[in-house]
Amino acid sequence: MAVSGGGPALGLENLLGVLGGDFVEVVHAPLGVTIPVSAIVIADTVIVERIERGDLVLGIGVHPASPEAEAAIDGADPGIVFAYKVDSDAERAALRALAERHGATVLAVSPEMSWNQLHALARTAVSAAVATVPDQRGVPFGDLFALANSAAAALEGPVIVDDERMEVVAFSSLGDPIDEIRQQSILQRRPPREFLLVTAIRAGSDILGYVWVAESKRELDQHSEDLLAEIARLAAVQMLRSRISEDLDRRVRGDLLRSALDGRGDTAVLESRLGIGTSRFRLLAFATDAQGGRAAGGLAELRPLEDLVALRVEASRRRGVATSRQGRVYAVLPSDDGPDSDVAALAEQIVGQAGRQLHLDVRAAVSGEFPRLDELGETRCEVERLLNTPLLDDSRRVVSFDDSVAHAVLSELTEVMLQRPRLLQGGVAAMVVSDRDRGTEFLPSLRAYFDACGDLTAAAKTLFVHRNTLKYRLTRIRDAFGVDVDDPAQRLVAELQTSVFAQRPELRAALPAVASVPD
Repeated sequence: MAVSGGGPALGLENLLGVLGGDFVEVVHAPLGVTIPVSAIVIADTVIVERIERGDLVLGIGVHPASPEAEAAIDGADPGIVFAYKVDSDAERAALRALAERHGATVLAVSPEMSWNQLHALARTAVSAAVATVPDQRGVPFGDLFALANSAAAALEGPVIVDDERMEVVAFSSLGDPIDEIRQQSILQRRPPREFLLVTAIRAGSDILGYVWVAESKRELDQHSEDLLAEIARLAAVQMLRSRISEDLDRRVRGDLLRSALDGRGDTAVLESRLGIGTSRFRLLAFATDAQGGRAAGGLAELRPLEDLVALRVEASRRRGVATSRQGRVYAVLPSDDGPDSDVAALAEQIVGQAGRQLHLDVRAAVSGEFPRLDELGETRCEVERLLNTPLLDDSRRVVSFDDSVAHAVLSELTEVMLQRPRLLQGGVAAMVVSDRDRGTEFLPSLRAYFDACGDLTAAAKTLFVHRNTLKYRLTRIRDAFGVDVDDPAQRLVAELQTSVFAQRPELRAALPAVASVPD
């Protein structure tokens, strides 16, 4: 067995964060992405029977659809991770079917990443996996509560650790009774005034938090202050490691969401990473408006917007995940039993915050509820249509599917008609040609009539013509082009076609000229 690395195992999720979701994605993971990876194995130099749980098997030179690939994963422990290169969506789909059939954990590797790069990154990540190894004082890295207990024992007084917002993140608990002051500080997540000694937890010039100690069994002195400074240094290392771990977790979740939006990857893994049991979800989408002639959604502005969305959806009471894709930012949230007013309110807050803090004009859309994350691809099309709806203006920059069902349906029908041009043929198209080539005004007249729900007087006022003039035009439209607005079926089709032609001047321009138009 060709093994690279060794020592303590790291989680597959952390490895994916190192490798990057643009190059490596989860095809199937029946045990989730928290399984350990402790060794890197080259498939072409190993006997299948010697592969063990915790191995990452690189299928170098092995086609994912080959008998060799199936033989390797057939009956394999789901704690073994297999990685294969895929060159197309068809290969990815075939690999997913193979993995699901055998219950194997499988990764798809983009052809843009070489096996040498993947091997080197994975080997480095496995070798550097020391997250569970105690330091020289016996305190596990990342365990601030253990550090607080060690500090309390050394200083002989209760210790509280705060973050940079002065909120309690850890406290000592060595069996001493917790007095009212400490109890309130823990419950209120604020340090008490009575704590006598405090030291900032720093990373360079940045303050990560504070360590507080209260005088208890002995008087605090200069030695106590020096010891507290050393404890703050250890806390800085642990807090930085924790933040790196959180960043990797966010990156993995974002990569999983991006794959799901593209109809790829294992949505069951994404659902498990949300950490909340639910059967309904909502998708939010955010887009920036073009300003000053520059293109909207550039990387320079999209990254801070993605960070803002990720921060807000992860900080909300329902754990969500965010990612960026093709100039837009998406976020998926578990849905509760109530209406989506709170989700729409969250989107409103993000849009407002982006304007105030990032100086970006942002618009947003909220999807309807959908029961499974494997519907994300279809739901993405839904929210993108909502983002393009005319309702999005300066007075209403967040649109919800539940509040705009009619506009959403009309937008989707418009999309279907654009994909099938024959659905735009008929009397309305001939009427549009007459307007274009002869200067008639049939299209705006018919549009005004429909917008006024058939009220001739109201429609005539919007056109600044006499009621009889509009009535005459409708008669000409019926006689010359066969569009009878008194017939329910014709009226429905004509209203849809009129809406499309009115909003799409390029379609009006592309219609072929006719030899003659009825007088």
